[in-house]
This record gives sequence, C-alpha cells and structure tokens, in this order.
Amino acid sequence: MQRVAGLLLLAATRSHGLQHGRTARRTATSMSALQPGANVLAVGNGPIFLLAAKTAAKAGYKTTIVSARQDLFEQLLWSEAMEETPDSNLKILGITEDEDVEAFNEAVASADGLLIAFDAEQTLTDALLDVVLPETGGASRVAYLSKHLSGKGYGVFSAASKGAANKEVWACDKGRVEMYKAFEKKLEAKLQSRSAPGALTVVRCGTLKGGGPGAADDPVPTSTPTLSERLYNDISRDIVNWQLLFDCDTRGVALTPGDTAEGPGLRAVFTATTSDAAPGDSGRVQCSQALVRSLAREDAAGKQFGVTTATAEAHADDAEWDAQFDRVLA
Repeated sequence: MQRVAGLLLLAATRSHGLQHGRTARRTATSMSALQPGANVLAVGNGPIFLLAAKTAAKAGYKTTIVSARQDLFEQLLWSEAMEETPDSNLKILGITEDEDVEAFNEAVASADGLLIAFDAEQTLTDALLDVVLPETGGASRVAYLSKHLSGKGYGVFSAASKGAANKEVWACDKGRVEMYKAFEKKLEAKLQSRSAPGALTVVRCGTLKGGGPGAADDPVPTSTPTLSERLYNDISRDIVNWQLLFDCDTRGVALTPGDTAEGPGLRAVFTATTSDAAPGDSGRVQCSQALVRSLAREDAAGKQFGVTTATAEAHADDAEWDAQFDRVLA
C-alpha cells in the first residue's frame, strides 16, 4: 500500500491542470445511477478491494486499479483452474512508469464512480483522499466499505476472539470506531465541498470472510465474480479451510438498514472461524456486490446500510438484490 500511495501522491503533483481542463464543465450535483460503461476507480487493499474491482468490471463498468504486485493481483483475480481470462473492463496500472502516472490521472479525472474498500482496519489518508477526489472533476458517486459501528453485540468476547481465534475479527474497538466515524464525516464533507457535490453510499460490514470460488466440485457460478482459488492459500492457514467452506455454505445475503447490524455477542469465540451464517460476519462476495450495485441505484445516494450473512446454496440473483435494497433504502 505504501508503494501504491507513492504513485498516487506523485500523480497528484501532475494532475491539477488535467483535471480542471477536462472536467470543469461538471457544475451540477450528480446523484444519478451509474450505467454500464461508466468509469469507476477502485482504491483500497486486500481481497475485498480486488473483488470489488472485479465485480465492477463484471457489471460493465470501465474499472481501474493500481498495483505494486501485478503478477500476484492477476493470480488472485483470474482462476487458472476455471480457465478465466482477464476482463477487458478491468485495467491494472503499475507504479513505476510515467505512463502509469498519466493513466492514473486520466482515471481520476474521468471517473464517474469511486469504490473505497479495505480489508485492513484503515482508511485513506487526507493526502490520498485529495488525490482520488480532487476539488474539480472526478467521481460523482462514491461507495465506501465501512464497518458496523453501533457497538451492539460487541465487547470483551469479540476482542478475545480477535486475539485467540481470528485476527481479522471485527471487534468494534472504541479507537477504531472513532477512526471510521471520523473518516465518514471527512468523506461526506469532501464530497459536499467540491465544485460539483457528489453522493456517498456507506456499506457497512463486520468480520470479512470468504471471497473465492468455493469447492472444485461446487464452484460459484461465473455470473457471480469471485477471486481465484489462490485466495484460500493466502488467507487461511488452518487445517480445515473454513474460508472455502464459508464460500460453499453461506452464499446468501441479508442487508440491514442504517447502522443496526449486531455483533456475535457471547458466541464470538465460536463464530470467529465458522463457515456458517453468523451475527457479526459479512461475505466478501456479498460486500463487493453491495458496493457495486449501490452505484447503479439512485436511491442509494446519501444512504447507509449493512451487509450480513444468510445460509443459501446459491448467490442472490438480481431480483433478490433488488428486494433487499428496496427494503433497506425505503
């Protein structure tokens, strides 16, 4: 992430004229839904960032990301076992060439939508936020993956499970909660202060799980983007690969309005590595779908909702997603 940040900051020093000249015509607030063919810039880290970008490309958006390790990214994005070919809608920029800087400046200036998604418990720095959301031009719709911050169902048991069972558990620590709340306010203020104010959708999650294709004999359908089987080797060191089992057993989704989703409570130590649907958990596949699908809905502008898990043998189809959105965005 630090090497990628260096490229972004370098791009910032060269971008002001390009952005102003290309996008000064944008003077009105744009809350409209993004249509296939729109330009999307994705920033963040970890599997959720890659999967969100792949999902956006699959949805028909011209998507751009930056990589310091392009070979690894491509191995995670495209399944060799399933003979996947790279999606022409997804452009991966390097970090070393002047051409990369120029291409990144172009991606920022022409972006209609921005996806921000981190696996790690962190947010964009002020400097990087200024780069991806310049004062003029750039994305008018932003979908940001934050966390469940209400504190319901969290506490000492969640903290214990993070230390003892799964370091990626979301424990709703007070300091982290304040960090996320502060960034959400900063992001909203940034969007409203620009020459053409934009709209923010906050998608909330808990402990992120899964994100891969499932078992070889029961793979996720290609209509639902996932990362490759390489993911399981990178994120699971347990004898039983519960991340893979999660992708097989917990393909459903349940959205919650606002910031109302609860944590695992007393069951935290047991749910930390469970493959079953459980309070406090969110699937990477479902979070990626929620982020990308929110860009295509006008009524998601200015809204927040949570992503929780549900037991299902198949991923939600368009009708199921529409019903979930209609319920939480009403």
